[in-house]
Amino acid sequence: MTSSLQRLGRRMAMALGLGRQTADTVETASTPTVQIALADGEIRSDVPVLQLAGFRSRSLPGSDIAVLFQGGDRTRAVAIATGDQRSYPRDLQPGDVCLYHLVTGARIWLKADGSITLSTAGKLTVSAQEAAFECPITCTSTITAQGDVKAGNISLEQHRHNVPAAPGTSDAPE
Repeated sequence: MTSSLQRLGRRMAMALGLGRQTADTVETASTPTVQIALADGEIRSDVPVLQLAGFRSRSLPGSDIAVLFQGGDRTRAVAIATGDQRSYPRDLQPGDVCLYHLVTGARIWLKADGSITLSTAGKLTVSAQEAAFECPITCTSTITAQGDVKAGNISLEQHRHNVPAAPGTSDAPE
C-alpha cells in the first residue's frame, strides 16, 4: 500500500513542470510544437502548445513555459501557458488588461477606469464593412479622406454657397 501511495505521489509531483523554450515554434503541424529545456537539463521536443480558442500567439525562444505531463508521464507533455519576462508591460494598474506585442510593444490596453488605449509605433489599420463612433471624436493631426466627407447632409465635395452679390453659387471647394 505504501509503495502505491509513493508511486501516486511521485506521479503527481511529476505532472507539472516549468521550462524555457529553446527554439522557434514549429508551425507546420496542425498544432504548433515547441522544444523546452526543463530542470536538470531535461529536454523535451515536439511538445504541443495548447491555446485558448480565438487567441493565437507565437512565443519567442527564451520564453517561460508551463508544461503539463499527462498522468505524470514525462513523455506525454503539453505546453499549457507561456510568458516572457523580458517584454511584458510594466505600467499596468490593478484591474487593467493588456494585449501586447512582444517585440514592438504595440498594445490594446483595457484600463480599470473603463477607458481603452490602442498604441502602435506603426500604422493602425481598421478593416470593416462599416464603422460607427457614438461619441465625440478629437484628432490632433491631419485627417486625409479618400472620397466625400459629410457633416449631416452637407457634402465637402458637393456643397455650394449662395453668392449674395451675384446670381448663382460658389465653385466647388478647392
